[in-house]
Amino acid sequence: MYIDPLIWANHHRINLRSGVKFSLEGMPYLSDLVNCDKNIMNCKKGAQVCMTTTKYLEAVHACYWKKYDQNIMYMMPTVTAVERLSKTAFDPIFMYNPWIIKKGSTNTTMCKEINGRSIVMVGAQPKKVGGSSVKDTDNLRSIACDCVMRDEIDLMDMDMVYMSKQRLKRSRFNHEVNFGSPTYPGYGIDQLYEDSDQRKWQIKCTHCGKYTSLVESFPDSIIQVNGVWIRACVHCHKEIYVKDGTWVADFPDRREAGFWLDGLISPYADLEEYMYQYNNIEGSRMAEFMRSTLGVATVESENQLDETTVLSRCTNSMNQMACSGETAMGVDIGKQIHATIGIRTSADTYDILNVSRVDNLNQLHDLALKMNVKYAVIDSGPYDHGVREFQKSEPYTIYLCQYSEQMPGKPHFNPKDGIVKCNRNERMDLVHAAFMDNKVRIPRKSVEIAEFAREMTKTAKTIITNPDTGLSKPKWIKLGADHYYHSMLYFTLAASKMTPRQRHQNKIQRPTHAVTNWS
Repeated sequence: MYIDPLIWANHHRINLRSGVKFSLEGMPYLSDLVNCDKNIMNCKKGAQVCMTTTKYLEAVHACYWKKYDQNIMYMMPTVTAVERLSKTAFDPIFMYNPWIIKKGSTNTTMCKEINGRSIVMVGAQPKKVGGSSVKDTDNLRSIACDCVMRDEIDLMDMDMVYMSKQRLKRSRFNHEVNFGSPTYPGYGIDQLYEDSDQRKWQIKCTHCGKYTSLVESFPDSIIQVNGVWIRACVHCHKEIYVKDGTWVADFPDRREAGFWLDGLISPYADLEEYMYQYNNIEGSRMAEFMRSTLGVATVESENQLDETTVLSRCTNSMNQMACSGETAMGVDIGKQIHATIGIRTSADTYDILNVSRVDNLNQLHDLALKMNVKYAVIDSGPYDHGVREFQKSEPYTIYLCQYSEQMPGKPHFNPKDGIVKCNRNERMDLVHAAFMDNKVRIPRKSVEIAEFAREMTKTAKTIITNPDTGLSKPKWIKLGADHYYHSMLYFTLAASKMTPRQRHQNKIQRPTHAVTNWS
């Protein structure tokens, strides 16, 4: 009982709430989720698999037996979510199991002290420091920890997730647990699982001896026999049972553990209802079913570009390296500089002539010179790289872009300070619509165009609900390296300053120009 919190909770029949006692019955898959053999554990999950229950029982057990020297930090996306979990999950354990609380213990909403050890409840809501872009929170300061548990990590601010890692610097344990239902492919818990050893619950068939992962084989792993839906071996189609399963890692040598807890293995799974939903719903409801029931990261097609769509806009023209007609340029500044250069052919159609990655502003200058750029919009941060000095020295017009969530409508170009402000969500909508409505043409496929297409898929739109006000609003979230998406956005801004023309029209020769060495 000292070693295993689930055996401890099962032995004592711990009351989770009034009249509801913890039991391991029907949930053998929980056994490896405690006392993991690796310091970092990443669990993507469906509904009703008891993952959250397991983790807060583990936290209580660790304090009760003084398994850690320091605190346990239990993080949730917001303070409101923390308060809700504290009242509905932790408080009943102490209320209905008074033997756990010893003399001198503390039970407040944000701190649960048991036997001289504390579970510190934290909402991962950042604050802006001094009106700058620097984010911080006093919730994560001065809390020395041996273990950090992050519940629903996809909904957290990633800067706050990184900051919470710093609370482990003086720990000899350094335990991290990340879990939650996935949202988008390649984002949050889905990406953490993909980078882990990728364990799946493999069920051994008692008939043919082969193994089946219910979620990987879905829907073929759920079949109807005599009007009843059953879990079935995909090899011989005989009924299989969750109790005959074991966790198997695809990549056992990786440093982080990963568990995929799909809702199909839960004893609470209503297979008939699941199959009815799977066969009768679509769109946003299907996406939610895949996420919350199966633990599968997915996105509705209208909210994210795919590589096939982007590459279908290719023409026969090569990635052009010089142009005599005037062009517009969009530039995303990062560790590498991503540039998208082209022309506007009508009010809302575009020809992309060149996409390039360069290493510094000298190379960007040379590229702009060869491509005869007249207007450019460049990312104003987070990396400065001497962009403001570059803006002043170039003979064509450059605006630095600043995103604003509070400024709907047309972008505002200020020629005095060289800044353009625009609504981020609206402009990203425009880029998405341009590709979906076949209003963009790009050069023929090459290594660079393939990278362009890949990065155009690495952002997706979701609906974010403010937990305090209940108000919802759309937001584009980053799923990976999306530099070309933003350079495309900046290009559309630059192109809006130019008169539409067709390729090879209005040919001019602009004098060459020098530039300061920005190395």
